Amino acid sequence: MSFVSYGCIDIQTQEVSADNGTENNLSTDMVLGSNHVNYTQTLKKTGILELDNEYSVKVLDINKQSESVYLSFRKDGNEYATSTMFTNRTYNVKDTNGENIIYNIRVDNIPESSFIVNLSYTTYPAIALETGIYEGKQTRTDVKINSDTIIRTYRWEYDNTEFSVEYEYDTESYDSYSERSRNRDFSHFVNDPYDDELISMITGQMAEISEKSGYVRDEIPYIVMAFVQSLPYVSDSVSAGYDEYPRFPFETLYHGGGDCEDSSILLAALLYDMGYGVALVEFPGHMGVGVKGSQVLEGSYYDYAGTRYYYLETTNSGWNVGVIPEEYADLEASVQPVLTSYPQLQVEFSGNARGDGYTGYADLEIKVSNIGSAVAENVVIYSALESTTDNMVWDDHRIDTDSDLDVDGTIEYSIYDLSVPAGERYRVGIRAWGSNTGTEYVYSDWMSF
Repeated sequence: MSFVSYGCIDIQTQEVSADNGTENNLSTDMVLGSNHVNYTQTLKKTGILELDNEYSVKVLDINKQSESVYLSFRKDGNEYATSTMFTNRTYNVKDTNGENIIYNIRVDNIPESSFIVNLSYTTYPAIALETGIYEGKQTRTDVKINSDTIIRTYRWEYDNTEFSVEYEYDTESYDSYSERSRNRDFSHFVNDPYDDELISMITGQMAEISEKSGYVRDEIPYIVMAFVQSLPYVSDSVSAGYDEYPRFPFETLYHGGGDCEDSSILLAALLYDMGYGVALVEFPGHMGVGVKGSQVLEGSYYDYAGTRYYYLETTNSGWNVGVIPEEYADLEASVQPVLTSYPQLQVEFSGNARGDGYTGYADLEIKVSNIGSAVAENVVIYSALESTTDNMVWDDHRIDTDSDLDVDGTIEYSIYDLSVPAGERYRVGIRAWGSNTGTEYVYSDWMSF
């Protein structure tokens, strides 16, 4: 008897951290289009940190000995979750439905007094500039192929001004992307750490050439939008041989184009790197970008947890912020804000079962992968032969790996001789989690010896 199973679940946990003090301070890191603002605040026990969109955090307890705080997460003054958070760590906090990250907080330190805790958190700026619709031309690309690299030059227009940028891509690096899983949250494509250097290089060069052409910094995001909109449409089936094959930004730029998913991921990555609040807006069979905008903007937007994400179509030029194509205007859309990177675990297992007439034995081969965009810390793997009685198992095994799992890293583990009495029904259940993740749980069908 043999069995094979795999699974992938969004395992982000609600994470938050606190910062000591009674004052509200802020530091500003300049980004291309606006200010990426990092706030710090000192809170006493029972103190409340008010965030955007009617969300808040209340300090329930401070424990200097364990270097931790116990926090209450609230919306409209009502508690919807609690958690213990430790110092020197940044936590992602989800919305009331537990679906998407809405902000992140870092627990900086707990002073000796133990009566206060220091927190820091980040806000994502909104675009505010209204611009006209510029009917840009399709990006023209020149390609020079060398032995180990290709050089691609992109040319596009915005406001009757021609822009051009040139990048050199390593073909071996491109080939390595083909081995990476596509079965991950879309936000991980946007926040992919292996694309960070390339994305930052692009936004930096675009800012430089935009300012040299006389454009103010608030208009640079629109120049970036025009660049992505003007990239040619390349279907997944043509370029990858699959009907649905979301690409990392590196791959889309390497190809010089992509479909709606690819261009939306690329634009979200560019705007996010510039410090703007962005979301991916998914319709049945289509995807666009939501850009966090100020209330002075006009146009169509999606309200997510009190934040306005103005829609932006990424395929074909001429689409302004806040204009939804007619064929999608009446469809229900899923809005997925892109915030801090986080790990995402995937568990796969296979195995064989054998018995001696009295007892059945299962041998398992387990593979745990991190298909997220941040390191998974202190991964634990728990395996069991589960009983039909709730919360009961016939046999189990736990391993604390004490290992961190890099993005796209894997842990492979073998377990032998998990036992169950002959004739009893059981199923294999595997759980994996880390100190900064939730739990990924997969299981087999019910069976017996």
